[in-house]
Amino acid sequence: MDLKTTEGGDILVLSSASVVKALLAADKVDRLALNVFPVFLGSGPRLFDDGLPAGRWALSGQAAGEHGTLALVYDRIR
Repeated sequence: MDLKTTEGGDILVLSSASVVKALLAADKVDRLALNVFPVFLGSGPRLFDDGLPAGRWALSGQAAGEHGTLALVYDRIR
């Protein structure tokens, strides 16, 4: 993956679990920003099969919104 070696700043991925999983597997993710909505729609694919990806992560930001929504930001500890 040559994405991080090119100019242009950060890489932002919206709503693509397969792209996020590939970037995590290639160890190209420094920050995860997750929005949690308390809606149960049944089963479906999981973004993280067993918690956060391998490596050390620290919760660096959090905010609660209306109706129980959560905005969580995790930074990779390198």
